Amino acid sequence: MTPESADSKRDGVISPYVQEIEYALILSRMINTVKDDPGEIRATIYEFARVKLKLDTSWAEASERERLASALETAIQGVEAFSARQEQTSLLDPPAAVARIAHGPPTAEPPSRSLTTVGPVTPASEDILMPERAYAEVRHVLEVRTSSPGPMLARFFAGMLLFAGLAGLAYYKEQLPAIAERLHLTTAADTPAIAAVAPATGPAEVKTVVQQQANSPPFPVPSDYGIYALSNGTLSELNALSERVPDKRIAVSTPINRPSRTTLPDGSAKFIIFRRDLAGNTPDRVEVRVVARVVRASTFDAKGKPSFVTVSDAWNIRSLSYEFRVRPIAGNPEMLLVQSEKPDFVLPAGRYVLVLKEQGYDFAVAGAVTDLSQCLERTDAVNGAFYSECKKP
Repeated sequence: MTPESADSKRDGVISPYVQEIEYALILSRMINTVKDDPGEIRATIYEFARVKLKLDTSWAEASERERLASALETAIQGVEAFSARQEQTSLLDPPAAVARIAHGPPTAEPPSRSLTTVGPVTPASEDILMPERAYAEVRHVLEVRTSSPGPMLARFFAGMLLFAGLAGLAYYKEQLPAIAERLHLTTAADTPAIAAVAPATGPAEVKTVVQQQANSPPFPVPSDYGIYALSNGTLSELNALSERVPDKRIAVSTPINRPSRTTLPDGSAKFIIFRRDLAGNTPDRVEVRVVARVVRASTFDAKGKPSFVTVSDAWNIRSLSYEFRVRPIAGNPEMLLVQSEKPDFVLPAGRYVLVLKEQGYDFAVAGAVTDLSQCLERTDAVNGAFYSECKKP
């Protein structure tokens, strides 16, 4: 704890800058530790790659996410082994340089002479080494022998980027048929026109288009705020009900007398929530409640004899619901993807509301109603109306 924080606590007042100073000291120590250790740098990059892969593939199936995560771990092991070999190679001593003083070829060792016969020696000019030349040669040897970690880190980052690009290319290549089916891409008749326009596109524009395609999800996304159902590659906006969705402890809501304006072709649907107020308050799960239709009502006369009347336009929100998981959409921070945890889950035919903060968004699934939860019978008595589930749809 810093002295400032200790003084602040003794005085009973916590300074607003104590936490920032502690965070700054912790971050500085972490940066110094990673900077001096290539192994820590690689470990940090590995964690970044894992988190980035998890975010970019959050909307994919569980099996696909496991396959990509396994491929990343295999690549990390290979890069780590390569880096270990590079470090062992850099630890080897360089070969000793051959010391050469004179410029001429080596000569045999001169015969020894007695000290009494040694006369005065006058060195020649070419035998004298000038200080500038010696320093220059030493400087040149040091520049050759000194190795900088910069090129090694550059090669490592380049390898990681190459691996990420290849992994992304392989993934989108596998998903291309599904993407083409969902987005209704242009037919083969339009291909020559696209090919004719392609040569006029510059390198910078081509790079921008490729980046946009890589960041876009494999399904259409809305351009306006709202709640949408995604079925068979088509977006359908859901309309909000004027009635509030009751608490789940209430079995049946007040009657709804209007049919749904959005009908989906089947129950294998996902939902996209595009709302600005949910960017920092994202729910983990969203409920889809059953809206059952009242098919008939029974009344009693003065003698207690019941009579049955067919009901045409009456629905009630029930406490029965299906739970859907919420996932972020990569590249779209204000959009959420709502889908079931079971990849083969299908909503039965009938009417439903997607509940978001006690507000219901209405839709129906086409088909013959066979689920008993979609059918209700009403009994009108003196003290109120009572509902029961149909014995048959």
